[in-house]
Amino acid sequence: MNRTTQFKRILVMGLAVWGLGLAAGVQAQQAGGAANLQSDIIRIRKLTPTTEKTPVYRTTSPGRTSTRATDWWRVVVEFETRPDWIDELEFIYYVYLKDQSNKNAEVMFRGGVTYVNIPKGRHLSDMFLHPSTLERMGRVEQVAVIVKHKGAVVAIESSAQTPNWWERFSPLDGVLLNRAQTPFAFIDFDLFNAIKPAASTAR
Repeated sequence: MNRTTQFKRILVMGLAVWGLGLAAGVQAQQAGGAANLQSDIIRIRKLTPTTEKTPVYRTTSPGRTSTRATDWWRVVVEFETRPDWIDELEFIYYVYLKDQSNKNAEVMFRGGVTYVNIPKGRHLSDMFLHPSTLERMGRVEQVAVIVKHKGAVVAIESSAQTPNWWERFSPLDGVLLNRAQTPFAFIDFDLFNAIKPAASTAR
């Protein structure tokens, strides 16, 4: 092998190593930028799945006593915001379970809620499954939440260690319920931020 050929091979190898190092550096910068963005906007402190009984309200109107199961599935997210005010924060929930009524078929539910006018401090967000859904489907196995600010992801929390596991499934919308769609809407009302109403479809 002559010196010219050897030099060319060394040069090509050097450029390849430099390119890999540059790509790794860019990825590190991007990851660091995302972490900094998250720390500047919001930090998720805790994600807690639980079950709760339907709240009972006393009224002057006579009601009927239900004998059906009244266990709601609920996931509560405790989070902290750093800016004095945030116009909107979107929480997107993913809930995975195996449908006991359909030979344990895998099911992924997706539901979102957007909060408005969030002050600096600690807050709560939650999402629910109706008792009939829980009775039919069975136990929730995994849950994750993605938080977006102005369309960008600023925080992620999951009950599973596998990264982005929810991306392996086609989600079903319209089953998960935010608290405004449940009997819990007036429970601990002042602990929750205002929910942005869904856009009107009227013309």
